[in-house]
Parts: sequence; structure tokens; C-alpha cells
Amino acid sequence: MEERNEVTPETAEKTIADQFADSKAEQAQPETKEEKKMDEITLKFGKGCVGEEFQGKDGNSYKEILIPNQDKDDHRPWQTFVVKANHVHENQFGKGMWCKLPAEGTTTLRRSVKVGQDEQGKPVWDTEKTKVTNKELKKMVEAYKDRDRERVSMKEKLPEKKAVVAEQKPAENYQTKAKSKEASL
Repeated sequence: MEERNEVTPETAEKTIADQFADSKAEQAQPETKEEKKMDEITLKFGKGCVGEEFQGKDGNSYKEILIPNQDKDDHRPWQTFVVKANHVHENQFGKGMWCKLPAEGTTTLRRSVKVGQDEQGKPVWDTEKTKVTNKELKKMVEAYKDRDRERVSMKEKLPEKKAVVAEQKPAENYQTKAKSKEASL
């Protein structure tokens, strides 16, 4: 069935270019589907926390990201998670790295745990898996920003150091320089 373009008073005033523009505008209008905009979280971490790129079973390239232990007295192996290699980027102005994850998603963390020893006395290791939300993951990865340690510059410490050094007694066992080499022979 052919569609005929009839000339009406409304269309007579519009040029062909206007009609073409109107039809393109109608096509550009999104249909009744509403697009969902996904919120993302940016994780920032040091280059030292990024492992080597490896090939997954599905054929994609991945990178392992290390999460330092929050407690400095915790000497267990660090937890890790895996991200696609093309999602990890180098920070433009610094030494850090970053990646984006969906805000409402979850991530599986892995940690090697010592289970026991075998007959030869070698340690037996197992993998502990923990599922956390990406918001919790951001807090864990960026915990280095919230550490409660006070940083004091060396200029501020200088008067204390001078006082400590001044209190120390100099050693009395200086060799006298009055002796010449000839006299000591």
C-alpha cells in the first residue's frame, strides 16, 4: 500500500526540508522506554595494589586488585578482587590507579587462609571468599585516607630532636690530635 502525500494548506506552507526535519525529530524522540542511569562508584588505589594482567577462563583479560589490611597489626594475606583489565585506569595527575564499579552491585573478595599442615610439614592453604557491596568495598580500598595517625613534619620535630641530642653526653675517648704521626711511631 502506497502512502500518498497530499497537499493541504498546512503542508503547503512547510517546505520539504521542514517536513524532513519534523520526521527526523519524531524518530529521535525516545519511545516510551525510560533509560535507567546506573550510579557508579570510583575506587582509587595505588599502583602497587594492581596485580599482573591475566587471561580468564572466559577469554577476557582481568587484573587483580589488592586491598591492604586496615589494621596494621593484622599480618594475614591481603584480600583481593578481580576487575576487567580495561576497567582499570591510571590516574592522570598522580601515581594512583582507579576503576569504576556499579554503586548497587556486589563484589567477591578472596583471601588465602592457612588451614593446617600436611605430612611433610608444609602449610596447606585454602581460599576464603566474602561477598561485600561495592559501597563497603570503596571504604575498604580507600581506608588509607582515614587512618588516625598524626603526621608531623620534621620541622615540627626539630626542637625536640635538638633537645635530645643536647642532653646526650659527648664521648670522652677522643684521640688528641696533638700527637704527630712521627711521635706515635
